[in-house]
Amino acid sequence: MKFFLYSFALLFLNSCQTKDINENCTNTNLLLDKDITVFHHYSETYQQQMPWTTNFKIPPFINLLFNKFFQNKISLYDPVYEDTVFKELDKNTLLYILKNNKQLAFDTSQFNDILFFESWHLDTNEIFNLQKKVIYWSPIKRDSNTYKLAGKIKCNTNNSTLLAHQIKYEFPINDTISPFFYFENDRLNKKKLVKILLDWSVKNPTKTYNPFTTEKLTKKELNNRLNNSDSLFYLPYNDINSLLFVENWYYDTISFSISKELLSVAPIVYTYDSTEVSKRILFVIYLKNKPTKIF
Repeated sequence: MKFFLYSFALLFLNSCQTKDINENCTNTNLLLDKDITVFHHYSETYQQQMPWTTNFKIPPFINLLFNKFFQNKISLYDPVYEDTVFKELDKNTLLYILKNNKQLAFDTSQFNDILFFESWHLDTNEIFNLQKKVIYWSPIKRDSNTYKLAGKIKCNTNNSTLLAHQIKYEFPINDTISPFFYFENDRLNKKKLVKILLDWSVKNPTKTYNPFTTEKLTKKELNNRLNNSDSLFYLPYNDINSLLFVENWYYDTISFSISKELLSVAPIVYTYDSTEVSKRILFVIYLKNKPTKIF
């Protein structure tokens, strides 16, 4: 399994007042003080290089969004304002962003990327329970090596139409080059997140699975995959380069609000040679009852 990835994440604090994530605020979020907000850059172009099929086509979705916007059927918000501020975007401003002042026919082939701004909450009291709430998402226009946010879509959790089934992507643990380099990636202790994941897995080996067969791992099998032994206890905290997420995405056909249902998470280790990167999935944790194959 050999492929390349570009991804992005930024995190900072948020309160536990979001009832659908932490209804009574009695659980402890292990990531940081409380809920964490995350920037995630999803690229269809890069997903096509992965060893799995891309089951979500961004350009037609963006084309439908813009058509509704110019028909006054949907609201977009200005991306120049900070993340908690939603000021409505007017048509002329969007046309200026897109540099298309003469016509409303957009070349949506340039829209192969989406920026998500999410709230995360992690609790491991009984199960490994990581939940995500999308606060807003933005279409990204890619023109040569430049990227522009073409509005923000404010999101809620009342989304019932399936947008993408078992969509897969990596979340980087080590710093990577991102087109959104002007965001500082300093709010999440990603190494702590990895430590929590591996420590929980060692304590709950029968809740870890083989990524290719969906069979439960025994304690011995898990230790082998982690390069552990009875004489040498070692957990590869510093060797984890990314986490693989598998999710279902849902949306509201009127507002284009998107929500995510996290199905599974898996730590990935990279190995390097002179020309390429090889990636190995150590194990999978399923957040839902029914395991599904990664590939």
